[in-house]
Amino acid sequence: MGFLALFTGAAKYLMSQDHNQPEYLDNTDPERNHDYLRQDHGGTITNHNGVADALLKNDRLYNAMKGDWTRTAWNGSKNIKVTTGREDGKFYIKREQMNAEAVARRCAEYRKAAESGHHDPLAPLMPDGKLGYKWMDLPNVVSIRISDQYFGGMPWAAIKHDRTLKAQFYRVVQQEYAQYVCYPGGRLPIPIDVPYPSKSGEQKFFKGHTI
Repeated sequence: MGFLALFTGAAKYLMSQDHNQPEYLDNTDPERNHDYLRQDHGGTITNHNGVADALLKNDRLYNAMKGDWTRTAWNGSKNIKVTTGREDGKFYIKREQMNAEAVARRCAEYRKAAESGHHDPLAPLMPDGKLGYKWMDLPNVVSIRISDQYFGGMPWAAIKHDRTLKAQFYRVVQQEYAQYVCYPGGRLPIPIDVPYPSKSGEQKFFKGHTI
């Protein structure tokens, strides 16, 4: 199967396509206070933490929502089901990406096409200026899980601007989510050597992210 067929299938879904842009890895990092970008800080309201922030900052709203309850919603593409609620006094959020297996199959087909010599006209340029290949096709729920488990709830939108954190993110994907690696051979050409990040768990970040 050629890349054009793969592109046609991928166009149906909005994925985290900027995972495939490694250009920041070779730049000098500007100084940033990453605390303001963590999901439990409250500085950045996203679709991951907005409900939690509202509940924790508004006592009247918090008290009104005591007791067990649940709410289900879908993203705009109708491929991610988000269930939020309270059970036994604890808030939780669960994300299920219905097309995760299809994404993994698409990655396998891409790798096979690349290893057979097909070129990807939409792939990023490599450091030597030559056309490379897409690095990965990562489901959004997996991106959120990695953010919570390894980067203190810092979302990909912030991680991608720091070359060390970005390289560590790539290492986690390569090690733990290899089914979503598109690069030929299944090994990402990470240009800098970084330590594997420490796993901190998900307890602080509105518990229960899952596929």
